[in-house]
Amino acid sequence: MKGLLLKDVYQMWYYTRVIILAAVVMMLVGVFGMKEGSNFFMLYGGFLLGIFPMTLLAYDQNSRFSAYSAALPVTKEQLVGSKYLIGLGAMALSELLSMAALAAAQLLWGTVTVQITVATLLQVAMLTLLGNMILLPLTYRFGYEKARDVYYLCIGVLACLMGIAVSSGGILLNSILPAHGSLLVLVVVLAAALAGLFGILAMLGLVIWYLCAIDSDGVAYMAPFVDSERPTIFRTLLRRPQPDEKFRPPEYGCPNRRRQR
Repeated sequence: MKGLLLKDVYQMWYYTRVIILAAVVMMLVGVFGMKEGSNFFMLYGGFLLGIFPMTLLAYDQNSRFSAYSAALPVTKEQLVGSKYLIGLGAMALSELLSMAALAAAQLLWGTVTVQITVATLLQVAMLTLLGNMILLPLTYRFGYEKARDVYYLCIGVLACLMGIAVSSGGILLNSILPAHGSLLVLVVVLAAALAGLFGILAMLGLVIWYLCAIDSDGVAYMAPFVDSERPTIFRTLLRRPQPDEKFRPPEYGCPNRRRQR
């Protein structure tokens, strides 16, 4: 494991010094942005540092190191774990740079509060880990090329959802999230930090379950896609392939329960 980490550090210093320099520049620009209370450039610097594992993995695949590693005394778990450790190291580096930038902004402008500090550090950490949570599992499963396309699609979908939420003025989020929506957001963030993409998918399933369970004056919130009755909620979330469904739902009350071909 130490040899793998040392190899990745050498590759980072040789190939990605420009990315590190760009992240430092973004943090410095973020110091001046904090004069107006904007931490965008700090977040962008964290995003740049977060692509280290994927960059190193792309170099490994292009140099055929994945095939060469089969002859080394390392296990597959160590090969995968080294990239996740690099991702955690990139997150730690982005947090240190963010704290230095926030301290400099406080000395220059005096506009940094405790709330802004905590929010910025959490946002930088999650944005740094975002690429690792989505891309690394997909890359090891489908390869770098397909994983990159899926990542672009996820970013596009996320941007569309954020645009819709912002344009609605918070009405959309207030209608979907429960009264303690901040607690739900915290749980989703914790699940993503602990289980990565699998945690996000699990929490997404719970949110869908919640949406299917609520109704307004007897009408399901997700109507006409789901009814408010409990059996139909289960069939909405867990359903077999359509060719395997041999019988009609029992609540239809049909004399002939078998589906027509």
